[in-house]
Amino acid sequence: MGQSPIARQCSCPAPFACACYHLRVEEQALKWWHVRWGLAGRIISQFAAVTGKIIGLLCLVAAVGLGVLYLLQPWLSSQRLSKFDPQLSITPVSLSTETEAPLSRSSIAQFGFEFRLPNKAFARRFKETVLVAFPSGRLEFPRSLNDEDSVIFGPVQSDDDAKKLLGPELLHSKYKLLQAAMSATPEQVKWWRFRSSQNQRAALLLLLKFVALTEFTPMHSLAIRPIYTIASGEFRGYEFGDPAKPPYDTHVDLYGGATRHIAFDISGVDGHGQVLTQEEINAMVASIRLTSDR
Repeated sequence: MGQSPIARQCSCPAPFACACYHLRVEEQALKWWHVRWGLAGRIISQFAAVTGKIIGLLCLVAAVGLGVLYLLQPWLSSQRLSKFDPQLSITPVSLSTETEAPLSRSSIAQFGFEFRLPNKAFARRFKETVLVAFPSGRLEFPRSLNDEDSVIFGPVQSDDDAKKLLGPELLHSKYKLLQAAMSATPEQVKWWRFRSSQNQRAALLLLLKFVALTEFTPMHSLAIRPIYTIASGEFRGYEFGDPAKPPYDTHVDLYGGATRHIAFDISGVDGHGQVLTQEEINAMVASIRLTSDR
């Protein structure tokens, strides 16, 4: 009797031909699963390689982008400030007149200074300050003027990076620091200078100018207001706002030498007109005298 085809294909005796057949079927199925897993593995491997390249490229782009933002930070911050407050582009100019108006014989003393008052002025002293009333407004002193109270001089004294950028000349004179800040404009910060010391210094001075303008004119810090240079005798400084134009409010900031500092605000009630003329302010500044060493 002849052997079956299956029996002839294997070396097993005829009685074990059935078992051998099932063994070969299982081996074929196992080989098929190996092929499928191999294909899946290659697909996964290729996908992982492509994904890794994409992620790597994205990380590289992100790193380059962050690097560019870091390099452009002085220029970007200055541009944001200039859009928020257009007044930062304004630089100080000379007063339209230096004429002085006649003053009354009344005077006030505050923070070691004394100066005479315009006509129709009434002074009232409180515990820590003096308030001067006019027919359509008032004059008041904002605060004590110690170095630690200065909105721009105090902070830079405790910042090592700011000290390096500004240098000893600006750090030892409040007037020179304010002068440098008032002369700063957004246009001085160039994007192509990146984070050079020149760019960082210009951006820092612009920030100090923004802080000073906001502090000096808090009610109208976003309005376009002129900045004037004002000086008399040993005192020199800045006048913020035009007393002859709305909103008529004016802030005067004066410095004498390296340490003497006096500031006052002239403002009016709601709906007020002109409080003082420029000639009266000029005369008040010219009448300032020291009453004690400060």
